[in-house]
Amino acid sequence: MKQPRFIEVAEHTHNYLEMIYVVSGVSRQVIGGDRELVMKEGDLMFLRQGTYHSVAPAGYDDISVRFLVLPEFLQYPLGMLTEDTYLRRFILRVIQGTMDAEPYLQFHLQDMPEAQNLLENLIMSIMRRTRNDRRILQATMGVLFLELANRTYKITVGNPTGYEQQLVLKALGYVEANYQTATLEDFCRSVNQPAYYISRLMKKYSPYTFTKYLQRRRLLQAAHLLTETTEPIEQIIVDVGYENSSHFHRLFRGEYHMTPREYRKKYSGEEGEATGPAAR
Repeated sequence: MKQPRFIEVAEHTHNYLEMIYVVSGVSRQVIGGDRELVMKEGDLMFLRQGTYHSVAPAGYDDISVRFLVLPEFLQYPLGMLTEDTYLRRFILRVIQGTMDAEPYLQFHLQDMPEAQNLLENLIMSIMRRTRNDRRILQATMGVLFLELANRTYKITVGNPTGYEQQLVLKALGYVEANYQTATLEDFCRSVNQPAYYISRLMKKYSPYTFTKYLQRRRLLQAAHLLTETTEPIEQIIVDVGYENSSHFHRLFRGEYHMTPREYRKKYSGEEGEATGPAAR
């Protein structure tokens, strides 16, 4: 559905998931009667069923697209999310019809062209209506979920009292921006909270502890550099924030079940880098 211009959409609720994607301009939403939210171009919102919301009149350049998704449609896309993430938990609650879950999740896709392209593919698939359109739509939705799951720190959680959740997401964003040098102590100083409190929140709201998430982010970056660059492995280890080469190799093997050299050879299509002291 295309958001109508120049008129207000009165407060309403529904029994399906509503996805709102802002193509251009802005979309002003009021959630639950009192929480005003301005979505900008490139923002995507998932509104849980049972959530009351209204929409302010759209201007001439304000164009939004609304996807109305029945919970049962989400079973197949959810099956593609094998990793426990905030998004997976939210979608699972939508399918289960849990009414005490967060009313919405908002993603900021301004620097995620892959996710924006998938949303455009969803729109085109709906308009074309081919013989296998349902499975195509579900598969595209699943790939979109996978893209979004990689950007947990891009979420705004829809809970006016969700200070704890927002603090956890802030911690995830801090790791994403500073993974080379990030430490739990440094983050705690930045938010003026003790380490034991942040550690407890991470265990409560995130599938990873702070240390585990930091380790995973560094290893993901190392895997990316191994396949997308010819940089020596020992330099990659330093670039992602590790000083102890043996420790890195042990962590990498534990995560990917192969050495960094084997990973590069398997996924870059190369025979490996030149031999030498750095080509470990």
